[in-house]
Amino acid sequence: MKTSKGLLLIYLLMSIIIIACTETEPPQFPKYNPINRYSYILLTDRNTPKALAGLSFINTITGLTYILDTATKRQDSVDIVYYYGKGNIATDSNSVASPAAAVFSNTITTENPWPELINWSTRNSTKFKNISDSVNHEIVDVAQNDSILQKYAVNLTDTKINKLKIGSIIAFETIKGKKEYL
Repeated sequence: MKTSKGLLLIYLLMSIIIIACTETEPPQFPKYNPINRYSYILLTDRNTPKALAGLSFINTITGLTYILDTATKRQDSVDIVYYYGKGNIATDSNSVASPAAAVFSNTITTENPWPELINWSTRNSTKFKNISDSVNHEIVDVAQNDSILQKYAVNLTDTKINKLKIGSIIAFETIKGKKEYL
C-alpha cells in the first residue's frame, strides 16, 4: 500500500510539473537588426586642401561622402553634414549635423558653415546623441547587430553634435528611421 501511495504521489507531482511546463510561454528575446560597417569614411571640411576639400556630406545607406556639388544633386540621400565651426570655434569645432539643423538656416553667412544648404529643397532631419560616456569602442567594434543602439540610442533629439574628438561614438537616427552610429 505504501508503494502505491508513493507512486501515486510521484505521478501527481509529474502531472503538475508537465502541466506547468506546457502552459507557460517561451521567453521572448529582443529582435536585433543588422548594422552597416564601413571600413573607412573620410570627412573633410570645405577648407581642406583641394584634392580632399569638402567631403562633408554623408549618405548613411551607402557610406559614401560627397562634395557640395554632388551632395546638392543628391540632397535626398544626404543624412549627415560634417563641418569645422565657422561661428563659435570653441563650440562648433569638429561637428556633425542634420542637413535640416538650424545652423544651416542662418542667413548670416559668417555663422553658417554651409550657406548653400539654405537653397536645398530636401533637407533630411537626422537626430543625434553622443553615447561615448555609455559605451566604449571595444564593445562597438565587435557589435554584430543594433543591440547597443537599442539600449543607448534612445530619445535622440539633437540636430547637431559639437566638439567631436577621436573616439567619440555618436548614435544617429535618420528621417527614414535608420539607427546607426559613427
